[in-house]
Amino acid sequence: MNIGKRDALLVVVLVALSLTWSAVAISHGTPLSRYDEWTYVDYAWKMAYGHVPVQGEDLADETLEAWSCRGMEGSIQGVYVPVCGARTEGRGIEEWPYRGENYNGFHPPLYFALAGHGGTFLASHFHTDFVTGARWISAFFVAGGVAALYLALRSWRASRRAAFAGALLALATPAVGASAGIVHNDAVTLLAGAAGVWIAARIFLDHRLGSTAPALVMVGISATRVISVGALLAVLCAVGCAVIRPESFGFSLSDRRRLLRLLLVSVLALLLVYLLWSRWQNGRRPADYVPAISGLSTVTLGEGGYDSVLASLLDGYGLTDPRSDFYLQPGVRSGVVKVWAAFLYLVYLVTPVVAIILLWSWRRHRGLVVATVAGPAAAALAVQAREIVNSAAYFRIISGRYAISTVGLHVTVLALLTDRPGWRDGFLAFAGSGYLLMLGGTLLTSVG
Repeated sequence: MNIGKRDALLVVVLVALSLTWSAVAISHGTPLSRYDEWTYVDYAWKMAYGHVPVQGEDLADETLEAWSCRGMEGSIQGVYVPVCGARTEGRGIEEWPYRGENYNGFHPPLYFALAGHGGTFLASHFHTDFVTGARWISAFFVAGGVAALYLALRSWRASRRAAFAGALLALATPAVGASAGIVHNDAVTLLAGAAGVWIAARIFLDHRLGSTAPALVMVGISATRVISVGALLAVLCAVGCAVIRPESFGFSLSDRRRLLRLLLVSVLALLLVYLLWSRWQNGRRPADYVPAISGLSTVTLGEGGYDSVLASLLDGYGLTDPRSDFYLQPGVRSGVVKVWAAFLYLVYLVTPVVAIILLWSWRRHRGLVVATVAGPAAAALAVQAREIVNSAAYFRIISGRYAISTVGLHVTVLALLTDRPGWRDGFLAFAGSGYLLMLGGTLLTSVG
């Protein structure tokens, strides 16, 4: 589909809306997020100065000071963050939660290199601190993800209005909004999800079965945040189904070999990046290393078993359960957002079912249907597999946040279903209301 000037204008509007939300979230959400933001700040800080951190090493003094001076809501295992200036005054690192350890050094480095160098640049040129600068890099990632998702929706032949509404709804999803205002590699997840939507359109709508584009996308995502491959893994699940029954997805039997090659090359691209990085990074940490966070949210396989792992694969459906699937720090969190999240949770929960009922009759949409249905489970499987390989343990509960890359698939289904007179205006009003509730809830809470 040709992209014209009106599309470019709508992309600019979406980017402006995304950056507006980020500006509010960054300015009002001073405390560090309880989603381990201090470890990501530390990783980015060290990358900016040429050091790739090893899992288990001490947080830098600069990180400890930022954590203390910005604060954090509550305590962790009864340990509160020391007061601002504590490290400068000589307080021991063991007085910080988790003994001041960075246990997140296993993540791939690409996001942190960009956040580190970009955050340092913004801090020095705009007279702010490193954390604020690095948070703005996350803001740019999410804004890019919103823009890319709009274009990906257009590749599914969605009208401009429906595509705009779908991209805006993704931004108004609380877990996505949260990542747009903190230092966290979750910020790349919407961009990864948009890539999955685009790859799905290439394969199932346009029948472009080359392996290069999917493999390169997989490499880029894997080098940034491994579990963000959830949407693309879901698309590959659909490709696998097409390999088995190509005619059911609008392909011919002669397409089977190319579909299989696309599937295998993409999986190999993921494994290559993950295994090479893990081999190098894990080889640098002490052989007897046990993360300080171990056991807080995980269970060893000996205690639980693979049946519990399989049951956990269903946890991510709905994506945005206000009880467990996102966190907004004080200054950003509001009761209005929780109500919005609860309603949106129900919408996302039924979206895969509605997709099966209403879209399955269109053969070229079946790949999207399978990907949307499989998405949260595929993302959960990636999370659990990584944890089992790394520590012979698994997560008790899989947060929907880990499956948030599939939000792009969900909003694509909703955009296609509502892309008809009257309905698309309702979809746009729904998405716009969600955005305003997120933004207004934060502003009103701060005023109150």
